[in-house]
Amino acid sequence: MVEIKVLEGYRVTIPKKAREKLRIDKGDTLEIEIEGTRLILTSNKIPKNPTLKMLGLAAGHDETLEEALIREVDEKLAREKVR
Repeated sequence: MVEIKVLEGYRVTIPKKAREKLRIDKGDTLEIEIEGTRLILTSNKIPKNPTLKMLGLAAGHDETLEEALIREVDEKLAREKVR
């Protein structure tokens, strides 16, 4: 979890790591949803298919399913080593 500050005009900055993972660019449109006390921002570039969402695939990305799965496993293993 990353803590962010609400700025003047109620603006917030989406952290770089989140922008990169979700492939959010300037000018993109995000959907916002309120769930209890949470604000959920959803990128339209992410497929609605839950299987693809779990793999972290984004529309327009040239990575194969196998490459995406290998990358996700590598990232998880690297995070485990940090602990």
